[in-house]
Amino acid sequence: MYFKRLRTVWKIDEHILKAHASQERAGQDIFSKLGWSSSGQRLDPQHLVIALDERGKELTSPQLATWIQEKIDNSFVKQMTFVIGGPYGLTEEVRHQADLCLSLSKGVFPSDLAWVMLWEQLYRASTIIRRTPYHHV
Repeated sequence: MYFKRLRTVWKIDEHILKAHASQERAGQDIFSKLGWSSSGQRLDPQHLVIALDERGKELTSPQLATWIQEKIDNSFVKQMTFVIGGPYGLTEEVRHQADLCLSLSKGVFPSDLAWVMLWEQLYRASTIIRRTPYHHV
């Protein structure tokens, strides 16, 4: 539902990679999908990557909206990608190379639930940015 609502506000796509038992293989797949070199070096500086991890930074909904708005206002930024790990989480390289490591909670959730929570927070951020009546302070 939130994904569909967001598509009316921002151009977004969803890509799900199959989880691998090997974190190294999973990391390589993520590097490839993000357009990073095999060593994790960013090839497109206009492409921001936000890694979701329980050890990441916790932001309130208004703080997330402000962070996104600042990136949108920066004409240098052309694309944002949010990455959620599978059952084995994200590799250390992905977390450290990301522009932001974001936590939805200190708890750990299945990736399907984390996606729903992320879509809702992004939708909430879009309504805060647009000043529409969804987020109640």
